[in-house]
Amino acid sequence: MAKQGYKTEAIENFSGGLNFRTDQFNLQPNESPDLLNVDVDPRGGVKLRNGVTAINTSALGANVEGIASFFTDGGTSQIIANHGTAVVYSTGSNFSTMTGQTARTNGSRMYGITMNNVFYGVSGDKVSFKWTGSGSGADLGTTLDGSAGNFPIGQYITFWNNFVWVGKTNESSTYYNSRLRWSNANQPEKWTNTDYVDIDVGERGDVITGLVPLADRLLIFKNNSVHALYGFDSDSFQLTALSRDVGSLALSSPVSTPYGVFFWHDRAGVYLYDGQSFINVFEKLRPAIDNGRISFTTPPQLAWFENRLYVSVDMLQYYKTGSQVTKRHVLIYDPSIQSWTLTDIDASTLHVHTPPGGEPIMLGACDSTSSPDHTGRVIKFEQSNPTDAYDGSTAARLDSHFTTPWLSGKNPVTKKRWGRPQVVIDAAKSLTMQVDVYTNYDKASTSKTVDINITGRESSSVWDTATWAYDDESGDANKGIWGAESANKITDVVRVQSLGNAKSVALKINGPLQSSSWEINGIMFTYKPRRLR
Repeated sequence: MAKQGYKTEAIENFSGGLNFRTDQFNLQPNESPDLLNVDVDPRGGVKLRNGVTAINTSALGANVEGIASFFTDGGTSQIIANHGTAVVYSTGSNFSTMTGQTARTNGSRMYGITMNNVFYGVSGDKVSFKWTGSGSGADLGTTLDGSAGNFPIGQYITFWNNFVWVGKTNESSTYYNSRLRWSNANQPEKWTNTDYVDIDVGERGDVITGLVPLADRLLIFKNNSVHALYGFDSDSFQLTALSRDVGSLALSSPVSTPYGVFFWHDRAGVYLYDGQSFINVFEKLRPAIDNGRISFTTPPQLAWFENRLYVSVDMLQYYKTGSQVTKRHVLIYDPSIQSWTLTDIDASTLHVHTPPGGEPIMLGACDSTSSPDHTGRVIKFEQSNPTDAYDGSTAARLDSHFTTPWLSGKNPVTKKRWGRPQVVIDAAKSLTMQVDVYTNYDKASTSKTVDINITGRESSSVWDTATWAYDDESGDANKGIWGAESANKITDVVRVQSLGNAKSVALKINGPLQSSSWEINGIMFTYKPRRLR
């Protein structure tokens, strides 16, 4: 209960996520202007994200440019990747080099599909290849007369309606940037020369940038347009332009989801095509593009995992002291609550690997230009630990923080005496979290720094052994824990120092210096308006 004359203002929901809008005075109470390495719970809480760890303890010799999956009907699965000029494979640990196929061009990105227990890989520059899961790979021919053992050279590949599709082809050293080819039905190594379509050739320099099946249609993305192909065979295929206003950046990997297809459009951010219309879902973060904080040195990458969209971007980091540099970050979007969060995960390529009969695994390839010590690492996301281990062993603490919007007691101009906020917090162990206090709409400097201290219980109760109130012979009721709750699991309401006098306040809650998970489920502020003179 607040003291006499004091009023209360509470934040009980943090699900609005990140909002970069320049007008920071009008954010919703559940939004944040600045956060890092936290997840927002649809039910309201904000907590430290899960960590990442490398699958390969031995680093590859160069950046990993592309990741794909190979699997068989018998349940075998392997991760395929390309780095430098090599193609490599792994069952989930260190990689082995695939031999027998032509070396890729350094820096090219490989895409691939599995069909009939055979992996087919393309990279846009060299002949396509196949691999059966062991031994050497094999180059495929480029003859398109229906004979066996052939495959066009192309940049993008997918499977839809019993056909293999290849887009942006290279035919006899001539690039057809708007050409889409399809194989013979259920015969990925037989292609007919006349089975192709050129889509809006020469239209504003458009080139094919992605192929994504969606229900009864195949979506063909170009730089500035989106097209849909309908039909069941060469005689019934029909092409329709869905938009000539939006398109997808090259190599950004548009992704199909239960909500529709998400893609990155030019300098506008992420769009959603829901089967009927195109929706910009990036408005809250658009200022980061407009002010140059998000750059396009490496194309954004998209992937869908556990009902959330992951977007890898080049982004200026300003949350650490020292020189400001552009590094790879991963943005995460939850469409169920239309909420964005930001992580500093170093991953320039994203891929979801789904073993037959197993759980999907989110993978990322590190970008050595931003973190040289991460060169040649492929990482797994959402590991149940509060650390990042890019080399598979050395666990680094996660820098994390969450900033509240400005709170003014619905009166932005009157000075108030702010009391001691109360924070509902959950932690894995005893910890101290530093809180930077901002006042009067000024975030250039902190008015003060206070601490949130949470102390673990001394022991835990054993179900059906410990008594209700007492846990040891001391007779101290405060040491008892109902049930079998761990002594290290702490949920508490912590009162921090008073915030002083100000028209408005905002808190930046910084994660603890030790490696520990944490979650905040509510903050209650008390304030007393000052008399106007």
